[in-house]
Parts: sequence; structure tokens; C-alpha cells
Amino acid sequence: MTLVLNTLEGDYSEQITELLAAKDSEVDIVNTAEMKIAHCVGCNMCWLKTPGVCAIKDDYEIILKKLVATDNLWVVADTKFGFVDYRGKRVLDRLVPMLNMYIEIRDGWERHQLRYHPLNFGVIYKGNGNREMLEEWCMRVARNMAGKSLGVIALDAPETSANAGGNVVETAMETATNTAAALPEHIVILNGSPRVKKNSNTNKIIQAFTEGLESAGITHELYSLSNHTEWDEAREAFMTNDNIIIALPLFVECLPSLLLEFLSTLPTERKQPAKLSFILHSGFDEGHQLRLGEKFLQSLPSQLGCTYGGTLVKGGSFMLRMRDNSYIKKVTDKILASYAKMGQSFALNGNFFTPEAKKFTGPEKNPKIGVLLFNLIFKRLVKKNFERFANAWGCTRPLNDQPYLMQ
Repeated sequence: MTLVLNTLEGDYSEQITELLAAKDSEVDIVNTAEMKIAHCVGCNMCWLKTPGVCAIKDDYEIILKKLVATDNLWVVADTKFGFVDYRGKRVLDRLVPMLNMYIEIRDGWERHQLRYHPLNFGVIYKGNGNREMLEEWCMRVARNMAGKSLGVIALDAPETSANAGGNVVETAMETATNTAAALPEHIVILNGSPRVKKNSNTNKIIQAFTEGLESAGITHELYSLSNHTEWDEAREAFMTNDNIIIALPLFVECLPSLLLEFLSTLPTERKQPAKLSFILHSGFDEGHQLRLGEKFLQSLPSQLGCTYGGTLVKGGSFMLRMRDNSYIKKVTDKILASYAKMGQSFALNGNFFTPEAKKFTGPEKNPKIGVLLFNLIFKRLVKKNFERFANAWGCTRPLNDQPYLMQ
């Protein structure tokens, strides 16, 4: 069966059916505009406390029950910044209960295990989408679900030109090298994680990074977008300061939908120039896992009236939230210390184009010996750790439970 999640306002059922007529005969179209669907907040409850069941009680459970019987998933969405808008991304971010917490090596990369079955994925977009970026996103999402990309279809308009991120980076690096630009004295930092501040790995990374800034005499102000009451002040700070860093976790291969919503509320014309840089992190170790997110971030500053200051990219951040034994604390202390050093580096250079920043990411892919050791030893250790966390959270069911299989 094919499930279509239409996130556009209005009924596009006839157009969607025509577009998919040659691909699918049995199509179930769900118009989500009238449904109550919140942003994923990254709480991990659907993995560690109520396996397969989202902690957010809204209309998305209707979709989860349909996904269990679905082979193909299409999302119909408007576009913003060349990508699907926050409404389209929101329904994908909530897909997490279809996976479980256990980790495996699949097609050469670290992946979460499937809770049910492989899922193929495609996008139908409205407006000016960057087709190259959307196609790569479809491919990555489908691979994470052990499925195939169904491709990208434009609903009403030609796509934009191919992503020019490479040119943006080259120009920004050349400017940083050849121009005696003033180094930052004060930086506005936005925590783009939807997770509440006290549980946010991103917040821990920011704290370490700003220790490095402060040691070099750089001041900062911080706004957490998970708190909607800070949005007005965050917008004002974004528009009136000349040096901004957004720190964020990778969510379903790109930005969290909450951050996309905030960015869509920003004016594109500024009264003064500004440099926009990013700190992008992920639970998986491999640098390759974050490259599409980085590519999107490269294209973003110019659309917000800013210049690009580079992206600090690093995986392996999952354990930062769980520092409950000496070994994990030792590992995470080392990770946080490395972010403090990068704060010092940013204070001295004013960007993330340095050799230190490039090296900071680590390996693009786990080496063969790493994969072998993971399969022989670490896979079981990681599984036991997850089960220990789950027990501490009061979980009473197997982490690979399938709550909707018989419903």
C-alpha cells in the first residue's frame, strides 16, 4: 500500500492521484493540515520508555498505525529555503517510532534497526525546491528505513538550480583568508534543538564551546528555541547582531522541523551585515551522516541576508545526555573538552574554515576494523547500555516491541 501525507493546506487529492497513477494503484491520502501534529522533541521516549509509542499525544498516532501497513510513503509539502517547509519536515521527524534504539551496520553505515519493515520514500513538492538536495534527502531517508527512494516530483513549479553550496564555501573561505575582518567580540548563539534545555545535548555542546569563547574574552548571549517564549528576543538578536551561531542536532537527515519553523519567521532583509555559522552534531559517529545537513546549511545564510562562516560538524553526541558511569563520563568529558578548544579557535579565527575545524569531524566512515569490532563486541555492549537506560526510565517492554502490528 502507498500512504501519502499531504501537508499542504487544501485538498490536492486529484492532482496527487494523477501524479502517482503510473506508480501506485492503491493510494491512501491523508490531509494533515487539519490534524494536530506537534514537532518531535527528541525525548527518546519512543525508544527507551514506551517502545514504538510516541510520548506526544496528538493525531500522529493515526499516521503511525497506517505506516505499519505501508510499503511506500510520499510526503507532499510546500518548500522554503529550497527544501521542504517545516510542515513537511515535521511529519518526517515524527517517523522515529518506526525504528528502535538498537544499532546495526547496514549497507556499510551505522543505522537504527527497523521496528517493522522497510519503507520506501518519496517527495512531491510545491514551489521552488532544490531538486538535487531533495533527491539526496529522499535517498538518505529511504536508506535509513532500509527502503528505496521513490524520487522527487514537482507539483506546480520548476525546481531551482543545483545546490551552490560549494561556491558559497569557496567564496567565504577566500574572503576569510584575504580580508582583515574584525574578529568577534560578542556572539549570539541559538540552540536549535527541540529538546528542552535541561536534557539537550546541544546545550551541553554550547556550554563547552562558550567556555572556549570566554577564555578568549568573547561574550555571548544564548537563546533556546525549544522555549517559544524566547522566540521574539531570539529574532531581535538575530537581526541586530553581526555574528551569529546556530547549534543544532541532525533530525532525519537535515534540520529539525522546529528550527525550520523559526527560520521561516525571520525577515530576509537586514539593516546591517552579519556572519552566520553553525555547529551541527549527530548521535552517529560517521561524518558522512551529517553531510546533507551541512550542504543545506551552506545554502542558508545568503537566503537570510548573511554571509557564511562555516559549519563545525561532529557525530558521537548521543552519550552526552547519559553521564551516569565513570566510563561514559570520561568519554564525554573528552568530547566536551574538544568543543571548548573549538570555541577558542573560533574566537581567534572568526569562522569554521580552519584545518582544526575540518579535522574535528573525524572519520567519514567507520574503518573496516571498526565495523568488525562493532559486530563482534560493541554491538552487544551498546545494546546492554540501552537496556540499562530503559530500565532506569521505567520501561517494561522490549525495546524492539511492535505495538501497532496487530492493530
